[in-house]
Amino acid sequence: MDTRLTTGVSGALAGSIIYNVILYGGIMPAVVVNHDLPIAPALAGRRADLDVLPAEGITQARSLLDNAEILVCNSRGWDDSFLDSLGPGDWIQLTSAGYDPCPLDIYRDRNISFTNGAGNFGPVVAEHTFALALAFSRCIPEFAAKQDAGVWGPRPEMSMEVSDWKDHTLTVYGLGNIGESIAERGLSFQMDVHGIKRNPDEYDGVLSPHRVHSDDNMDEILPETDLLASIVPLTEETRGSIDAEVFATLPDSAYLINVARGPVVDQSALVAALRSGEIAGAGLDVFEKEPLEKESPLWNRDDVIITPHVAGRSNTYPERFADLFVNNYDRWKSGDDLVNQLVWVSPTPEGVRFLRR
Repeated sequence: MDTRLTTGVSGALAGSIIYNVILYGGIMPAVVVNHDLPIAPALAGRRADLDVLPAEGITQARSLLDNAEILVCNSRGWDDSFLDSLGPGDWIQLTSAGYDPCPLDIYRDRNISFTNGAGNFGPVVAEHTFALALAFSRCIPEFAAKQDAGVWGPRPEMSMEVSDWKDHTLTVYGLGNIGESIAERGLSFQMDVHGIKRNPDEYDGVLSPHRVHSDDNMDEILPETDLLASIVPLTEETRGSIDAEVFATLPDSAYLINVARGPVVDQSALVAALRSGEIAGAGLDVFEKEPLEKESPLWNRDDVIITPHVAGRSNTYPERFADLFVNNYDRWKSGDDLVNQLVWVSPTPEGVRFLRR
């Protein structure tokens, strides 16, 4: 890529310039897809003027990027070495909503467009949240164990162990797109739903204003919380924010569901809270280190349900993502702002704007 073509112009305009230069040069734009899901097949053929290059891992992706203008990956598939092959006008499209490993300041400085997959995960993550919650309330692990053993019942005793979520209090920690979907489903279960949002005044969703609390006032609703669902992005402020103090404030009958990022929860404090009975259980899809270490005490606890970071996964996701991508591709080549654009780049530093939840 000849960066002289794009020096001093906005990232969006640079993308349009690059598209037209390579198109009139007889070369199709190319997208490198570094992903463990069948994203590349879902994109193939969606646009006749786009070459889709599937990569199997970071090394191959880095090599293919030398002859491509677009990168598709999730946050775990990003590697800083990709920066050696990216320049002004290029575009990075994440499949994930979270983007904590990504160096936004470098993208800005290099006039690289950057978008994430926000908006594609609400329903599926909300379903996973309640799959974990219902597994606890309906004693699904216990029934599964009895099925394996060929045991029926004892029905009277088990009937008094199962419960329901109606009239219980759900607190959603993080009211972005996914948090809103969780709140909506909580209301459908006739729960008393509250939300935690950094700027409650900016909230415009299904919850009444008096049910949306700031981070600073989180401890006011925790003593009433029966189900705490964590879906905040990982930032310096949220890292370790669900800590020993939170567990001590929750009722001992409360359950934690974490479908956000592992480091949002202080994992040592969680283990201690489970051991002491400060909370009733935890449904965990994410962890401080992934895969979860074999020696972790979380594996062998009856009050913990573990899933391997799949809350946002679905067999329908590749096609949903492809819809988002081709919409953005059309915008990129025409020089328009992109959907879920996290950094707007302009010729001056004053023109840089960050979108934060």
